[in-house]
Formats: sequence, C-alpha cells, structure tokens
Amino acid sequence: MPLTYRVAHQQEINNILRTWRFPLYFSKPVMNHMVHFLDGVMTRGFSGTLTDIHRESCHSQDRRTLSHFFTHGKWNE
Repeated sequence: MPLTYRVAHQQEINNILRTWRFPLYFSKPVMNHMVHFLDGVMTRGFSGTLTDIHRESCHSQDRRTLSHFFTHGKWNE
C-alpha cells in the first residue's frame, strides 16, 4: 500500500474525524478518501468537481480513484 502524502491541515482534519470516532465505523482507505475529499471541498475556489478536489487536496493517487470510491466503494464493512 503506497504511503499517503498529508499536509498539516489534512492532519487536523484527520484528528477531528478521530475525535468524532469515525475510524470505528470506516476503514483506513475510506478515512483517507474522506480526509482528501474534505480538504478539497474546503479549499478556496472549489467549483464542485472531483477534479478540483483531487487537485487541491494533493492526493497521491490517480483522480479516478476518488470517483471510483464514490460510485463503487464499500462504506459498510
């Protein structure tokens, strides 16, 4: 599994999700996608596209992985 690149504010998002106990309900890959999604959505100039989310969140994987996650990802293990 590749190492994920996180900037400081992504770590803050991750810490908030941990405080809200999201890891009890979601797997690590789901949590990783959620952190990058929230980071991308909260950036200035967000226009509502997955491409913007991917570009602004510094996600290390291909942008299609986020789309695949939303359309085919398993949320309930």
